[in-house]
Amino acid sequence: MTGEELNALYGAMIMPSARVAVPEAWMPAIHEAMQALVDLPPEVRSYCIVVDIATDAEGDLSIHIAALPEQIGSDGMKMISEITDRALAATSQIGVQH
Repeated sequence: MTGEELNALYGAMIMPSARVAVPEAWMPAIHEAMQALVDLPPEVRSYCIVVDIATDAEGDLSIHIAALPEQIGSDGMKMISEITDRALAATSQIGVQH
């Protein structure tokens, strides 16, 4: 799945040009994370966007989010972190399956 395809599903939560380079087996966790980001309160969601979803050098999920922490606040940043942590935990249980 590409950033453009995820953008069609989740709107402005992900850049159409975002790189999406993860094993297909991880996509259910990615979809769950993207929906959780979409479901964030507007005062948080409005100030963040996913710019990259990939496998890092260690083989773990890496989700890069551009955000304005000063607008989101510490509670909002915590919500985002919890979402990405859940996705990392889910994908680490699956492992890299290229």
